[in-house]
Amino acid sequence: MPNYRAIRNFLSLHHGYYCEACLATRLDLPADEIQRSARQRAPAEVTIAYRLCQSCLDEKGVFALRTCA
Repeated sequence: MPNYRAIRNFLSLHHGYYCEACLATRLDLPADEIQRSARQRAPAEVTIAYRLCQSCLDEKGVFALRTCA
């Protein structure tokens, strides 16, 4: 999963929540690649939640980096 590393690196440098479309735009990847890369990775450091996107400010399913307790 070469795209998973790019997604994880972006989220580690840009704290917050980003939707699939905004991540695709910022990483110059197709939106379906973002979804596929994030869902096929286990154990997942990237999580999906329903929150406010930092970029487009819409409330929808977003990606974020999972933090350890």
